[in-house]
Amino acid sequence: MTKFQFRKRPFTGLFLLYLLFLSSVLSQDFRPVISSVEFSGNDKTRNYIIEREIQHPVDVNLDSSLAKEDLYRLENLGLFSEITWQAIPLENGTAILEYRIIESMQRTPPVPVPIYEEDTGWSLGGAWVINNFRGRNQMLVLGGMVGGQNTYGINFLDPWIFGNHVSVYTDIGKKLYSHNFLEMDVEVNSFQLTLGRWFGETIKVSAGFELESKTFSNKNETESFYYFAPDLTLKYDTRDIYWNPGKGILISHYFYKMIGIDPSEYSLLIWRQSYSWFKKINQSSKKLVLALNTTFYGKWGDKQNVWLNYFGDSFTVRGWALPTRDLFRSGEESFRFGYEYVHGTIELRKDIIPKYATDYGVEFGLNLVGFIDAGVVADDWNRLKNQILMSGTGFGIRIPMPIVNVFRLDVGWGYRDGKFNSPSIHYGFEQKF
Repeated sequence: MTKFQFRKRPFTGLFLLYLLFLSSVLSQDFRPVISSVEFSGNDKTRNYIIEREIQHPVDVNLDSSLAKEDLYRLENLGLFSEITWQAIPLENGTAILEYRIIESMQRTPPVPVPIYEEDTGWSLGGAWVINNFRGRNQMLVLGGMVGGQNTYGINFLDPWIFGNHVSVYTDIGKKLYSHNFLEMDVEVNSFQLTLGRWFGETIKVSAGFELESKTFSNKNETESFYYFAPDLTLKYDTRDIYWNPGKGILISHYFYKMIGIDPSEYSLLIWRQSYSWFKKINQSSKKLVLALNTTFYGKWGDKQNVWLNYFGDSFTVRGWALPTRDLFRSGEESFRFGYEYVHGTIELRKDIIPKYATDYGVEFGLNLVGFIDAGVVADDWNRLKNQILMSGTGFGIRIPMPIVNVFRLDVGWGYRDGKFNSPSIHYGFEQKF
């Protein structure tokens, strides 16, 4: 079991200089016995939040690979802007394994800020976000917005509430907005509760339920759905750094069953599969990564227009303008709408300015991305093979940010049936995959 000690380091003097020289001469890989594991810089984060992520044992030789894996685990907490580690030799021939931490900005001021979402456009939002509530790696969000959508809500996440990576997430809120391509206004009231658990280092299972009411209305009609929706997520994840992976794979299966309460006979099953692969293809600290993804999405049951999916946003096939009511009504691009779809993405991600942080947790960095998206969407799974491939290509930037991990901006050109579209711009937070 890892031992964490906090003590003054002894004076090393000439012995330290000699030890460092001897280690460089005799070996390219200095592997002293680790007598303790220490960390510094966590002014807000409680010690045990860090301790439970560090797996390098004491009283054994330094394992640099394991020390780096511990660093990745700490970075994946989403609490720190920068983490480094080093082995500090002691006079007795052992060493301290030290992690130096710069905490990120962990809360937003409760002031109005402009917010853009592809489906609803611009809104003015006020939110109080605490990413490290009580220093326990909990996230608490209180807020709302007006404009493109009117919404308010509260959600809470604790990734380790019952011990050994057992998580809980709950959300309650209300949302009103105008549908972007259906001539309807939408009102959503929802409550969600999800529990999750890691099994080992790579497998996570999450299960929960949602109680939701959705009302679609215009001047001619109103259609309401009230349903109970259990859900299940299965993940296999070997990525090193979640926000910007350099290696690993991510396989995700998501099941969502809508069971109508009124009318009781309403039923719809959603199954989303996603397969991602990441590989660093250079040896530079400014890494160049090849990233691949394939996603399958299916619906079975009572399909209605209000549950239609579409291509052309930042998470499907980029390079196409968002669909409008006029476009949907005209039927000119009916190939962009459906209930089932398959799409894939190739991205080449290059670090231009690797992420770094000031002592105040302000993050800086810049990544360039080139991408190719392609896929098909249809009303029925069996009709997908008869669709003409819809694709898009372009480039974008990625800027690391506290709390949301990364801001992304993409410019793309759509392509189908021998023709390119005019360029379209896409905004989003977090990576596409």
